[in-house]
Amino acid sequence: MNRQRIVSILKVTITLLIVAFSIYFSIWKVDFSELGTSFRTANYWYALLILVPILLSHYARAIRWKVILERIHPKVRTRNLFAGVIVGYFMNNIIPRSGEFIRPWMTDQAEESTSYSSLLGSIIVERFIDTVALLVIIAAIMMVDTTLFDGFEEIGVQADIIQPILYMAIIIGIVFIVIAPSKLGLWLAETGSTPLRWAAQKFGIGALNTLRDKVLDMFRKLQLGFGAIKSVRQAVLVIVYTLVIYFLYLMPLYIMMFAFESGQNAQVTIFAALEIYAITALGYAVAPTPGAFGVFHVTARIALMKFAGFTEADAVAFGTLTHFVNYMVPIVMGIYYLTTRGLSFSSLLKARSES
Repeated sequence: MNRQRIVSILKVTITLLIVAFSIYFSIWKVDFSELGTSFRTANYWYALLILVPILLSHYARAIRWKVILERIHPKVRTRNLFAGVIVGYFMNNIIPRSGEFIRPWMTDQAEESTSYSSLLGSIIVERFIDTVALLVIIAAIMMVDTTLFDGFEEIGVQADIIQPILYMAIIIGIVFIVIAPSKLGLWLAETGSTPLRWAAQKFGIGALNTLRDKVLDMFRKLQLGFGAIKSVRQAVLVIVYTLVIYFLYLMPLYIMMFAFESGQNAQVTIFAALEIYAITALGYAVAPTPGAFGVFHVTARIALMKFAGFTEADAVAFGTLTHFVNYMVPIVMGIYYLTTRGLSFSSLLKARSES
């Protein structure tokens, strides 16, 4: 068995363990009779209603992508970008992080004037923008919610100690992300990674050189991607569409809270939905699983009980239903696009392996 196969098996094993433990802890100590009641009494019309903001969020992401690409690929069509977004999420629901490679491949297959490398560079730009957005959201929550760390003293979390550390980490993260796409960022990456090249030559460890090349390649792709955003108009539109995307991300969480009896209390607000989004998004960033399986469920349960006053049973039912709808939208639409465009799942796997 070669090394690559061993690494793949380890990744799959670790992912399955994360899913299993997350699902276990999401239902830990839950009264199943109460959980059954939560499912029976839930208003499922809300589950249909959230289809609207979910679809609009995917479309807004395609529009933002078009804005990023408009100088280097002005003729790229929105419908093909939207198809790329959907199929990218379709793949993420099966293989975590694979959608970032499939999105540009899918779009490049449908467009004659694009190149895979430039499209991939724009995806890296998107990931950086989304990372900044998440960091800003977390910082805003920490500033507004003075009770954020209440109840964690029992496990040794002291707000006056952890809060400054988190603020510093967020500031450093934002500074890094702002500098990374610049020439200074590339210079810092080249200079900072010099010890890797020295160690590779000194000790004959070729993997270190490979690691250095991958890091530098990422910085070059960032420069290529951000280099396409040259006008103030583009920058403003990217910010506006980013705000629209994240507002649309909040709406399903906010709307679905009203589907349950626990949702009829004063703690159910847009800000609570923002806190729930931040916790679930952070969970997925730390432990990505196929379609956020398990991770979303356990983080949603924790966040709903703390920030929205939900019972354990209603929180688990919320996580299950909300995740199911969010999961099935790209699955169903992804199958539609693959079928209508004469593609197969095996072609996506091949494209991913060659990326």
